[in-house]
Amino acid sequence: MNQSTQQSQNKQAFIQFYTENYSWLFNWLRKKLQNGSKAEDILQDTFTKILSLERLPYIQEAKAYLTVTASRIIIDQARKEKIEQLYLQYLIENQHEEDECSPEQMLVSVDLLNRIANVLCGLDERSRKVLLLYHIEGKTQAEIALILNITRKTVKADLVKALMYCNRRLKSEI
Repeated sequence: MNQSTQQSQNKQAFIQFYTENYSWLFNWLRKKLQNGSKAEDILQDTFTKILSLERLPYIQEAKAYLTVTASRIIIDQARKEKIEQLYLQYLIENQHEEDECSPEQMLVSVDLLNRIANVLCGLDERSRKVLLLYHIEGKTQAEIALILNITRKTVKADLVKALMYCNRRLKSEI
């Protein structure tokens, strides 16, 4: 089968999938979010994500697949909004007249924070805590061991694991 035929079949499969599931997903999102316009945004993001797949997977349980995909998008957007709010709050609390940020600098900073948050989401909870305690809160390895009730050797191993993971993820984005 040539590439053109495959693309045509994928397009037809997506159109059918979209047509069969659009109304159901919109109603589910509107009920869940209690906001029609937000539901429409998530709905479009969900189908855009599916459309961006190289090949539409065989989906036996469309509703389950769509609810999981849409829920992940909702979580990602909530996390991004929280990061933006925290960053704006930080700027307000630490604003000095000589240090004014341009809108472009703010956008770049928020984008960077979102990328960091996405990378950190892939880490297991303990490794993420170790990394944040060490690099953000400035705790020593001994202090982290006490806080998390683990050995210093485990702290060191988790820190190395987290840094290697972050390095791999960030390199793959470049």
